[in-house]
Amino acid sequence: MHRLICWLLAVYLFIYVWAVPMLMLSLVPAWGTWMGGFLLILQGSLLALWLLVNAGLRGGVAALVIALLSTAIEHVGVTTGWPFGRYTYTEVLGIKVAGAVPLPIPFAWLLVVPTTIGVAFRLVGGGYWWRVAVVAPLLALGLDFLLEPVAAYIMNYWHWLESGPYYGVPTANFIAWGGTALALTVLTLLLAGEQLRMPRFAPALPMLLYFLNLVQFTLVDLAHGYYVAAAIGATILIVCGWLLQGELCVAWRERRQLSRSFWRVYLLAQSD
Repeated sequence: MHRLICWLLAVYLFIYVWAVPMLMLSLVPAWGTWMGGFLLILQGSLLALWLLVNAGLRGGVAALVIALLSTAIEHVGVTTGWPFGRYTYTEVLGIKVAGAVPLPIPFAWLLVVPTTIGVAFRLVGGGYWWRVAVVAPLLALGLDFLLEPVAAYIMNYWHWLESGPYYGVPTANFIAWGGTALALTVLTLLLAGEQLRMPRFAPALPMLLYFLNLVQFTLVDLAHGYYVAAAIGATILIVCGWLLQGELCVAWRERRQLSRSFWRVYLLAQSD
């Protein structure tokens, strides 16, 4: 399991360094549009395995709850227009579960919930889980402000059928996003909060992935003229970066250690 996480992280980092500039410069070819959904599945799988490794059965159940509940909420949203507002998914993200929700979407929530919980634990110092239950959904909401212009207008993942003041996105979406993140965060903390307070394996991995996504969406928003979204991303980066500067150094060292583990496994496999 540990080796698999190292492999998946190495694959993600390799794609990441190419994907960000290609998105910024609109160089993604038509045949490469599937890559966005693949990266969501890859990151969601990474975090699901991370939950399982660090919290055992409870972590696995938490991952399952996140995937199933987010799919159910998204299905209600697509078919009824509540609670996010009326929208429809395009075919870009591929196969749709129950004909409505693309398969990568629950994996996206598997990325968002554990990463924001990981960052929130670092910000509040590991104590008072209710503080984490407040901070984590706010971090998730901040990420949504960045990804909405990218996902809807650049990547064409979904289309909004009603409008709102923030780049044409209905305000109900952000309220529902925050509420969904809150519910999934509380459930995850109830199931595996104690184990996630001080995870044994790759404790900085959620924070690393959160900040990599934050940087990606901020840069892509900036490159495509979504300056308000880019400013929100830059603010989150500056504030959280300042508060967690020591933790980020640890996360980067951990990334290097996991990468070295990947190459050791790879070289051993080649020698066999």
